[in-house]
Amino acid sequence: MIQSLDRGIQILLILAEKSSAGVTELAEALGVDKSTASRLVETLRGRDMVRVDPETKKYRLGFRILHLGEALKDNLNVISIARPLLLSLSGQINESVHFCAYNNSSVYVMDQVRSSKNYALSATVGMIEPLHCSSVGKCILAYRRPETIRALLEDYSFTKYTEQTVATKEALLQNLELIRSQGFALDDEEMAPGVRCIAVPVYDYRNSVRYSIGVSGPKTSLNSATIEAYVRRMKETAKRLSAEMGSTK
Repeated sequence: MIQSLDRGIQILLILAEKSSAGVTELAEALGVDKSTASRLVETLRGRDMVRVDPETKKYRLGFRILHLGEALKDNLNVISIARPLLLSLSGQINESVHFCAYNNSSVYVMDQVRSSKNYALSATVGMIEPLHCSSVGKCILAYRRPETIRALLEDYSFTKYTEQTVATKEALLQNLELIRSQGFALDDEEMAPGVRCIAVPVYDYRNSVRYSIGVSGPKTSLNSATIEAYVRRMKETAKRLSAEMGSTK
């Protein structure tokens, strides 16, 4: 399965470079027989990732690639909008700030501004944040539709990172209700000992929460007094970012 996936990706890269290619050419480039190449490229065609040129009968990239490109462009545009606001927030509170997005049932770290403080960060750009115990994950999950939450948690694996990690569906659902009522999420050493993270929701033009802003820091910095002040600043930043993305929330 992994080998087939790798070969499928190679086909897309070949078509991107050469504009078009026939089965024989693809088979030679992949080092496989024509029947294998044909099965691979037909699978991609079934997903609209490639198409057949009606004149040459060779394969070209499909229109679905445009959709992926647009999705990436949208995310990059969001990052460019969010970046100055993240920098400003980090400068105001002198803590590390990260920006996360929800896609395909997962929460990804899209961007991050590190503070000058020296400690081990629990989030890095590109990583997938757990839905059940990261503040940014819980924050986005809390605002999904009830049926979506049920589906996501149906066979969910509650990986336990520390003794504080939320470990059951019932406990998580209670936590999500609290997040919605108070407007922010807290990871209290659930991902890493000695590290706390807080997150607030960011709304898109559909008034849907697809993003979240998180702040992480040592437990000594994110205490009960500073959390209240940080959340206030974070909510201000999130409101400005939501407005920039067309939200009326």
